[in-house]
Amino acid sequence: MQALRWAVLVLAIVSALAFLALAVFAFNQQLFDLDHSTHDLIRPAEYPQLRPLMQLLSRIGSGYVLIPLTLVLYVVLKRQGHRAARHIPAMFAGAFAIFALTKWIVARPRPKLSPYGFPSAHTFGAVVFFGGVIYLLWTVEMSRVWRWVGTAGLLLLILGVALSRLYLRSHWLSDVFGGLTGGVAYLLIFLLAVDPRLRPSR
Repeated sequence: MQALRWAVLVLAIVSALAFLALAVFAFNQQLFDLDHSTHDLIRPAEYPQLRPLMQLLSRIGSGYVLIPLTLVLYVVLKRQGHRAARHIPAMFAGAFAIFALTKWIVARPRPKLSPYGFPSAHTFGAVVFFGGVIYLLWTVEMSRVWRWVGTAGLLLLILGVALSRLYLRSHWLSDVFGGLTGGVAYLLIFLLAVDPRLRPSR
């Protein structure tokens, strides 16, 4: 258990540093060569059959879906008396504040030249919400098999949301990585702050 706690702490620090580095590079426009190369690689893989799936995955990562899902999760946990319920409003308010502030500071254009590309809010939000659900799966009583199945499915969903933002040309690769690293860093730091069981003992 102690090893797991240290692993969570180290992953949180590494993710936070990666997010900050990507934000600095994006602010200084130093990642466009890699971003354009990735953009050019994705273009030949654009199949009409894939577009509806990618649009659905992208919609799942939007606030129009994640906010209602958050409210449902809050109500369910509240009724069950789960101690995590009281932290949900603060967790998602904080996530919004972090990515909105970062978008405003970096002010980097998207591939279609609309503003505020870094980080990908869809990816950031998907990591925080579905990552939070993964955390909950490991704090409630359930079959070990279903716990692993649920974890794998939610990780694939997060990856799908991230890929959809690239496929639809809504974000650069660095925007998506910013959403992934920022979401992981924020979620783990928040969990370390509210769950003493995750903090390594001195």
